[in-house]
Amino acid sequence: METLKFCVATYKMLKGNGIGVAVALFAQELARYHNVTLATVSADISIPGITIQKYPANNPLKMKQTASDIQSQKFDFISTHFPPFDRVASMTDIPHLLHDPGIPPLSLQLKPYDLGFWSAVNLSRLLSARKASVVLPISDYMGNEFRKKYNYSGKMQVLPYGLKFPDDIKAPVDDQFGKYVLYVGRHTPYKGVHTLIEIFGEVKKELGDDVHLVTIGNYQGNYGGRLRSLADRIGNVHLLGYVEDIWPYYAGASVYATCSGWEGQDLPVIEAQYMGKPVVSFNNCSHPEVVRHGMLARDRNEFKEALVNYLSSDHTEMSYRKKMLENYSIEQTVKNFIEIARGVV
Repeated sequence: METLKFCVATYKMLKGNGIGVAVALFAQELARYHNVTLATVSADISIPGITIQKYPANNPLKMKQTASDIQSQKFDFISTHFPPFDRVASMTDIPHLLHDPGIPPLSLQLKPYDLGFWSAVNLSRLLSARKASVVLPISDYMGNEFRKKYNYSGKMQVLPYGLKFPDDIKAPVDDQFGKYVLYVGRHTPYKGVHTLIEIFGEVKKELGDDVHLVTIGNYQGNYGGRLRSLADRIGNVHLLGYVEDIWPYYAGASVYATCSGWEGQDLPVIEAQYMGKPVVSFNNCSHPEVVRHGMLARDRNEFKEALVNYLSSDHTEMSYRKKMLENYSIEQTVKNFIEIARGVV
């Protein structure tokens, strides 16, 4: 098979950032078969064997210069995952595969900066989509939203972000928490971590002090202070921050839970089910697509009752591992991506 030359581009490549980490894994797997260069505005992630080029593409005055430089490198394809690089790609003649992980709706943007960022992202997508060779939303939910939001009727194929699953089952973390609910992800208001802590407080009142809530992920702004204060009041809530190896925490958990108001795919939900753990989420956004073992709660009371149930007895079920591998492994994602790319030229 012919070796192709790909530019994979996204806004930021930062540890703990879901899109950045997913793109790094995607680029690493793609580089097993083809030549890959990463383009980004900023990065603290390095990938052996892959060049990372940094551009000031978030400056509108630098977009054309960035596009010209990328065009001069004679890539066969450009794969963009977040603005501003979808707009940059539209200024080139390179076949453009536009991945769409989405952005939370306007109703969840709480700060002036968030509103500005939301507007810039959506404008970039609107201006870029019609020149893209194909749009690749990460879920059916995101695909439907993309078509409605941008009045898009062009070529589209769902391509979930892939995960690198461990080959063996990791040993649980030291039994310091006993029975615990686990949450993994950024701690930002629309993720509803405060709601999860509040619901856990109700669970703790019912089950007693031998249950815990463990959260993993970075805080955003002053939200961390709010969560720490709430955690101290509720008790048995452990805000661990960034953790390098999360798999042992999945292995030791009784149940995985998220109160997020919006997710394009929700990778931790998939990771938890790979480890056989039941998941509790609200019945919203992309969760009906990814929750196979657990509960899609209609309200806070159903959410609480599900946590009580899963903490009261072991519901680990490893039969869901095969399904997660088939649908969400990075190997399968990249194989599907290469087929899509070859089909657009």
